Amino acid sequence: MEFCAREAMQILGGLGYMRGNRVERIYREVRVNAIGGGSEEIMRDLATRQYGL
Repeated sequence: MEFCAREAMQILGGLGYMRGNRVERIYREVRVNAIGGGSEEIMRDLATRQYGL
């Protein structure tokens, strides 16, 4: 989801950052979910520990 939202922002350029725009809202929500879920580095570290690598 994050990849798609980021690509949509790239395609729309400045229009994607305007409040009230659907893409801006989706991008904001995706970023909050990614931050709430933990950083990718921490998640990789956790997976590595669980698999014993």
